[in-house]
Amino acid sequence: MKPLTPFQSMIHLNLRQKMICCFCLHLTFYGVYGLTFLKDFNVFTEDVNLLTHAGNLSNICLEIRRYEKNFIIRHDEEDFLRVGAYLEEAQKYVPQVKSELRLITRPLHLEDLQKTLADYEKVFLTFRGDCSPESNDFECPSLVMLRKHGQELVYITEQLVHHEQLRMTNFMDTFKGRLYQSIAILLLLSVLTLFMLYGSIILPLKSIEKAAADIAAGTFRQFRLPKKRDEVISVLSAFNQMVMELEEQQEQLFQAKKLSSIGTLASGTAHQINNPLNNIATSCQLALTEIDAKQSPFVEQMLQTIDQETQRAGEIVRGLLEFSRVHTFCLRAVPLKSVVDKVLQLVASEVPAGITIEQQVSEEITLLLDVQKMTEALLNLLLNGVQAIKEPPGCVTIRAEEKDDEAIIIIEDTGSGIDQEDLQKVFDPFFTTKQEGNGTGLGLAVVYGIIKKHNGSIRVESTKGKGTQFIITLPLSKEFSNTTNVQSST
Repeated sequence: MKPLTPFQSMIHLNLRQKMICCFCLHLTFYGVYGLTFLKDFNVFTEDVNLLTHAGNLSNICLEIRRYEKNFIIRHDEEDFLRVGAYLEEAQKYVPQVKSELRLITRPLHLEDLQKTLADYEKVFLTFRGDCSPESNDFECPSLVMLRKHGQELVYITEQLVHHEQLRMTNFMDTFKGRLYQSIAILLLLSVLTLFMLYGSIILPLKSIEKAAADIAAGTFRQFRLPKKRDEVISVLSAFNQMVMELEEQQEQLFQAKKLSSIGTLASGTAHQINNPLNNIATSCQLALTEIDAKQSPFVEQMLQTIDQETQRAGEIVRGLLEFSRVHTFCLRAVPLKSVVDKVLQLVASEVPAGITIEQQVSEEITLLLDVQKMTEALLNLLLNGVQAIKEPPGCVTIRAEEKDDEAIIIIEDTGSGIDQEDLQKVFDPFFTTKQEGNGTGLGLAVVYGIIKKHNGSIRVESTKGKGTQFIITLPLSKEFSNTTNVQSST
């Protein structure tokens, strides 16, 4: 397999690795150029110092020549001493300058200057002993040598100054070129970094922003994910997953709206059925008062059966009407058993053959309840328990007990149970383990909300293949600090 080039390897890095690489490149650039510029600054400092020293040496040599001329003309002892003093100063100054140089090469001018100073001193001492103010060049050869060495001193120091000026000019030109080069590299790194950020972060974020706007407008669209993997791709993948879940939840919401419409229709139908049932019950009771039981015992028995079933149908219709009616949330002291009995009546027609519902609730347990809402919650839990039993026989049990200042209500079934990974999600809206079309995933979310409004708690325990328990905890007699009246509907 052909190995990847460095550029291809860079492309296949994830976002975090790319950011680290860019940071390391910038850090390396700043470090290398920083150290280089620091060294150049030190070299520049030494050049400046050497130029200063060269100027000082040039001034000293000019002073030597000035007092030399005075001595040649007047042979004054003071001029002689002045020349000697400046010579001594120059001879001490040159080694000091040489010792201070660390980063730049010592110019040969310093060596020549040191040698010329020594020669000048010898010639000057010779001139003092051999020549007088009236001597000419032919009578005093040392005078010619003295002037020659004096001119060499001035020339060497001027060359030293010129040399250092030229060095500084070259240094500034070189430094300016390297500065431009570093700026160009910095700009290149910045452009590459911006290009990477734009391609890896800004463009995907703009895509997510546009997709979020589409979702707000009701248009769902998934991203086509490239083969590479990085943090942004993970975000896009999570966004795709969110879009899929939103699509599923939208379908479930549509289904819930359909069920709500069906519930409204059922409520109206129940209201319409209630009047014929009342007429049937009245007619049946009138017939019972007119019939002779001794002559027609069978007819009397049939009429009594009709009356009983009519009353039973009326109870179911009244339960449906009360269950679907919008009402104000209101808490009042109610025996729990009366609520459970009402729930069992409503659920009786939904229980398949082979499945039994058992009740173990004491008549002494009294709670502060909103009857309709608690009826809705218990009905949901009982129907879930019945539906969890896939193959009869089976049993759903509702029992309650008092513990300290609380009532513990347990709804238990012998159904198929819930997977452990799903237990934490059973109360989430639109979450369901039922097959598609058999549930909206809203029932347990509604139950959770109702129990919370009663200042209680609900939890679930389940063992796969053995059944499920929903455990509700409600306060027995504790008065609620704020009795809320909340408009709600099923």
